[in-house]
Amino acid sequence: MVQMPGTVKSARVLLLVVGAGNIVAALWLMTAAVTLQTGAMGQLIIGLLLLAALPFGSLAAAAIVIAAKFTTGGHRVRIGAVVVGTLVIAGSLIITSTAISVKLHDGAWGIGVTAGALVVVLSTRRDTRDWFDRPRR
Repeated sequence: MVQMPGTVKSARVLLLVVGAGNIVAALWLMTAAVTLQTGAMGQLIIGLLLLAALPFGSLAAAAIVIAAKFTTGGHRVRIGAVVVGTLVIAGSLIITSTAISVKLHDGAWGIGVTAGALVVVLSTRRDTRDWFDRPRR
């Protein structure tokens, strides 16, 4: 049996961390929606909060499923990891730019940019490509 390279293990752990972080963000938005009072604009805001939780939940599910497939998956799993990393970078940059414009930036979204970039870099390294391109039984 071939041993999983360190870069592959690191990318897998980062995907699990990204998944967990997105679960936390989705739960936070859903909790905020549940605690609001319905009033004139309450239902609209609740709907928007629940709609905002959807991409976080979807990205969490994708990251965790892809990380679970690292031991047996092929080339498509590696491409999926690169896509998830790219989506994390893009989403974090969008949220960071929005937070900066309203002066709410505390640097936390920079963690998402860094984690996404690391997933992409680790998933595109030569030893990672070799791991996913190896023959399967």
